[in-house]
Parts: sequence; C-alpha cells; structure tokens
Amino acid sequence: MANLSSSKENALIVVALDFGTTYSGWAYSVRHDFKENRSSIKTKGGWKSGDGQATDKTPTVVLFTPENEFHSFGYDAESKYAELVDDDEATGWKYFKRFKMSLFSDETNQTARKLSRRQMMKDVNGHKLGSLMVVSECLKFLKDDFLKTLLENVNFVEMKDIHWVLTVPAIWSDQAKQFMRQAANQAGIEDGLLSLAYEPEAAAIYCKDITLQKKVDGPVGSLETFDSGHQFLVLDCGGGTVDITAYEVETKDKLIELCPPSGGPWGGTEVDKLFLNLVKEVFGKPVWCNFAKSNMRDCLDLLRTFEGRKRVIGANNEEKVRLLFPRELFDEYEAHTGSGFKSALGVTKARDKLIFPIDVLKNLFSQPLNAITAHVRELLRKPELQEVRTILMVGGFSDSELLYQHIKSEFTGINVLRPHDAVSSVMKGAVIFGHSPEVIPERICARTYGIACNIPFVSEIHPPELRQVCDGIEMCTDSFQPIVRKGEQILLGKSCFDRQFLPTCSNDKSATIDIFVSPDDNPKYTYGGRGDNVKRLGSLRLSIPNTSKGKNRPITVRISFQSTEIVVTAVEEGTNNLVSKQFDSLV
Repeated sequence: MANLSSSKENALIVVALDFGTTYSGWAYSVRHDFKENRSSIKTKGGWKSGDGQATDKTPTVVLFTPENEFHSFGYDAESKYAELVDDDEATGWKYFKRFKMSLFSDETNQTARKLSRRQMMKDVNGHKLGSLMVVSECLKFLKDDFLKTLLENVNFVEMKDIHWVLTVPAIWSDQAKQFMRQAANQAGIEDGLLSLAYEPEAAAIYCKDITLQKKVDGPVGSLETFDSGHQFLVLDCGGGTVDITAYEVETKDKLIELCPPSGGPWGGTEVDKLFLNLVKEVFGKPVWCNFAKSNMRDCLDLLRTFEGRKRVIGANNEEKVRLLFPRELFDEYEAHTGSGFKSALGVTKARDKLIFPIDVLKNLFSQPLNAITAHVRELLRKPELQEVRTILMVGGFSDSELLYQHIKSEFTGINVLRPHDAVSSVMKGAVIFGHSPEVIPERICARTYGIACNIPFVSEIHPPELRQVCDGIEMCTDSFQPIVRKGEQILLGKSCFDRQFLPTCSNDKSATIDIFVSPDDNPKYTYGGRGDNVKRLGSLRLSIPNTSKGKNRPITVRISFQSTEIVVTAVEEGTNNLVSKQFDSLV
C-alpha cells in the first residue's frame, strides 16, 4: 500500500475525470504549477456542440455499433445517432444517455437490486449491454481524450506520472463506488494511480480555495475565502442527484465534515423529464412518438433549446416563454388530428414557436425544488449545523435561476452563493483534492458497519428462526454487531474501529467474517426479512487452524477508512494469522 500511495504523491500531473449524469469532462494541473498557483487548473474547454459552440463539458452519451463496439461519446455520439435515425439506419446500434442514475440505489429500499459487475444496462431503445462495459468505455474515452490533448503539448509524460481522480456522488453506496473503481481499472487506469473524490466535497474544496464572486446591491463585489470556524453547506445540484454536505473550516488548508452526506434523485433531469411529458401532453403522445422515431436531430435540437432556457426561467418578470419547435412536429400533429394546432393547456402557437405561460414551465421545477428545500430545512435543524452561515450552490442544475432564487427566498437568514463556474467546480476541486487529499482530514460516518455474530439466544428477545445449537449452547445467529456507527467521527487514514469476537464452535479451523452495512443507526439483525435495511458488503475468510484452545481464540476485526473507501482486517490474537483487504463488495 505504501508504494501505491507514494506513486500518487509523486505524480507529475493530477487529472480529474468528472463523469456526470448529464455532462462529463476532465480537468488537470501540473504539480509544479499547482505549488506556485493552486488555481492553475486547466479544462478542455473545447467540446464542440452541434451548433459549433465550445463548452467545458460534453454530454454523457455513448454510442455502440451493432457489433457492441464503442463508436463515439458526447456530442459526436449525439450527432452520429441522430444521423443514423434520420437515415433509418439505426437498427442494432446502441445509444445510452443519462444512464448514471442506474448505479444509484436507495439504501432504505429493501427491494432495491444490489449492484453487480454482471448487471446489464438498457439503452434508449431497450437494447442491453453490460453496465461495466458501458461505463468503462466512457471513462476510457475521457482518459484517452486527455492523453491526446496532453501529448499535443508535451511528449515526456508516462501513465505512471499521472494521478487520476474520479468523481462520485457522496450519497452513493460502497458497491457503486467500487463499481466505478473497477470500471476505471477496465478503462486502463491502474488502481494504485486512482483516487475517488466525493463530488460535493470536491466542490467545497474548490469554493473554499478560490475567491467567490457575488452581487451586492447590484455591482459585483468579492467574498474572500472563508475564515477558520466558518460553517457552510454545499448544495451540489447535478443532473441526476443532489448531494448535500456541510463543513467547517478548521485551518486555511483543512475542512471538517459536520454531518454525513445526504441527498436524493432531485437533479435537473427531473425537470427535463417533466418537460417532455408536457410536450407529449400538448401534442398528444402518439404524435410525439411518431415524430421522435424519425426526427432524432430535431428532438435533440429541441432539448438543447430547452436546456438553455431552463437556466433563465424565473430570471425576470416575463409572463410567457417562447420556445422554437420543429416545423415537422406541427406537420405530424396536423396529419394525425386532421386540424391545425390547438391546446387546452394555455399554450398558444405563433409560427414555429409555442408560447408557454410562465407558470406552466415553473411548475416543472416544483417537485425537485420542494424536495431539495425540505431536505435542506431538515438538515439545518440539526444541532451540529446551527452555525451554518453560507449555502454554496454548485453543479449544473445550480445554473437554474429559478432554483437559485428559490433557495435564497426559502433561507433568508443564510448567505446563498453560486460560484461563476458552478458547473466546473466539482471537476476543478477534484484536481485540488488529488494534489492535497489531506484537505479533508476527517468525515462523519454515513452508515453503520458491522459483522454478523452468534450471541446467546434469549427466547423473549430473539426470533425463533435464528436459534441454533452449537457445542450444546443455544445461540442466536445473524446478530448485527456494529463496529463503527453512523454519525461517528472518522480521522481518515488514522481512525481504526475494532470489535473482538470468538469462533462459533470450538473445532472451527476457519472463520468467515461477513461485513454488513446499514443506513440505520442501530440495526439488530443481518438475516432476510429481519435485516433492518442491512446489506452484505463483503467477506473475509481467516484461517485459524489451531483448535487446542477451543473457542478461546479471540479474533479482532478492524475497519479503517482510507479516503473514500474502507479496508477491513481480521487477526487471530496471539498468532500471525491475519487477513486484510479492500474487499470485493460487488456480486
């Protein structure tokens, strides 16, 4: 482990791969330049959209050939697939978009499917490919795109000189984080040169590090970086999820996490889905479906138009919003209905534009805005967050003026700030994290981790189906014995949480240590319907061949937290019998 850590620390370049639900990109800095100027972080800034504009990120869409071979990513994939559809040549091609959310699961949902390396993913037409293959090809494209750009400027950098940082939502499960690590490995990034960074944490690092700009009574003023003791909440509003974390500035270079990360599926794509539902309601679902089948490029242009307008809805006092719609969509409507366009939703038509009452479009935002507001309000009631004075809004959805103004109006006693480069703050913060991971020295444990143990059976307390007799003693099996509880403070790389137990039977020559995780504070059992939101995370198998002491062979299980992942160690006391690994939590 020391050598792997050392190789990251000595890397010449740190590269962040920001793999988002809606958009993706990369950013990097050279270690020498970073030491001179921490804000010296470069992005590609040259992703070319269909209309020729250059953007800092490219859409997270990927296209595979009928032979299941990678074809293209981003704007190129969008354009190629639109061309195939328009030319009626898309049969067999597989087009994936906004698929990152398939890796997110609600840990409180007992029926949620456990993430698997064999899991399949459906494209827009229901065709399937392996999820690991789809994600790894996306990461490989981003990696290769950066290397191509780098080699255009220098020719002496090797892969061993690069520390790669991959961003992940803080609210993702341990399985999802490991899935992303394995996808990166499959994309050609060595494990020893790879770190994972939590998205809102990266944004917090960047926002603390860089002077923020805000409006003060009209003119633009500046807010210096936060002083020690300043508490702030990060609202990372992405396309799929909204991640919320809170920090206190300990020193100039360190942040302390105040509460476990939380959030939910309330990102900007929810607004996009509701907009499409509105369009289907305006034109009729059969009309829209027929049109979409043969006019992919026009659909793409329409969604891009809405994406641009989505940011400014609510920015002024306009009562109506005009959106340009494809002429062919109106033709499809007239052919299907036999009459000119009309709608009962208050939407009117002027040439090739539809005129929407502003309240109709604002209503599309209601569901995610209300969910975000309710959750933030609940968090701010916590005793540990009573001193929060600032809310930092980052992520692509934060560009929505309606969301920004809503948060400001709901939390009037708190300073709500939005960096001018909110979209790239996660990407740039991940670069800073790669250079200085010690900036986050401690976290609050977001889950309860423990092991399955046998304890003396008490008929008045324990379920009868968990009764088991071993060595003539009645035992309750599958009892959840916590090692580290949700809410406990974790000093990264330093905190170790131990729990000691004995073999189940006196003649056991090996011990299987199953590690379980739960979003609950105090789960009781790990078994089936008694599982209390408990999921098996992984297991270790420890050899304990000497049975001469019977059960009197204490085994210590230790959990330590290394950056964003955990390491589990089991050792038989008084012997050299030990097993340790960053274990496999994927099925």
